[in-house]
Amino acid sequence: MERLKVEDFGFVESGLSRPECILCTATAGMFVSHDPVGVLHIAPDGSRRLYGRHDGAPSAQFTPNGIALMRDGRLMIANSGLEGGVWQVDRRGDCRPFLMEVEGRHLYPANFVLADEKDRLWICVSTRQVPRAKAYRRDIADGYIVLWDGRKARIVAEGLGYTNECRLTADGAHLYVNETFGRRISRFSVSADGSLGNRETFAELGVGDYPDGGTLDALGGFWVTSVVSNRIYRFDRDGHAQLMFEDVDDAYMAMAEAAYRKDGLTVEILYADAGETLNHIASIAFGGPDMRTAYLGTLKMNRFPTFRSPVRGLQPAHWNWKF
Repeated sequence: MERLKVEDFGFVESGLSRPECILCTATAGMFVSHDPVGVLHIAPDGSRRLYGRHDGAPSAQFTPNGIALMRDGRLMIANSGLEGGVWQVDRRGDCRPFLMEVEGRHLYPANFVLADEKDRLWICVSTRQVPRAKAYRRDIADGYIVLWDGRKARIVAEGLGYTNECRLTADGAHLYVNETFGRRISRFSVSADGSLGNRETFAELGVGDYPDGGTLDALGGFWVTSVVSNRIYRFDRDGHAQLMFEDVDDAYMAMAEAAYRKDGLTVEILYADAGETLNHIASIAFGGPDMRTAYLGTLKMNRFPTFRSPVRGLQPAHWNWKF
């Protein structure tokens, strides 16, 4: 596949606030995380409506990150703010806690939530450190994954180096997990009851790369976005990487790399502006009628970049669910 060029990118929407996660659907429009309220729904006709917290909760407490759409029309929001937990927006638009604690652990910071075709929720909790910035380093691996099976929740994986987004393969047999400050992608086998086993390192990333978001395409390729380096990779089924695009600020990346190798990144370093076209790309989602339009979530921009992909995205479980 040919690498993307700067002129391949367009930008849609504006006035967004930390649009880190993007969820695309067939007919219900798009859902974009919007700090500190919750989720911005962009309907097919272009109209917008904000769902989430309207009680003035500060961003430090409520930082909407991953989004999931359930079969019954509810939205689930992973809160990476200090309140943590997974919050739900019901069909009336009310936002309230859904799952705040599992096995005696407070779910802070809940980074990502994924709904599957069995109506289960896969929840990625990045670390047990408070504040979470203590885990922006290579020698801490205390992230974990929670599975809610429709009746109860349990921890199904531990020891991850800052758990970020996860994705199930088309057959549901494997789960890909991005470990941002472990700088690797792990892959687990998935049992029928959702138990995880046979963890393997699917791919390791190098200098300046911190895998954040990821999604699968229809050919089984795994697309990954990296904050700091502003790189987009596509990994084939065997873990071989193809660099699809990069917008690297060399001086900034060198500074971040030095900090990572010494005492770890700081909030100030991680969220510093970088890149001419992209700025801390954090996720990728396929949408459009042919599922070949890719949308990029970001930590720093007030709009999201988009490009046409050479391959279709894998249709997610929620694709045809209604809101």
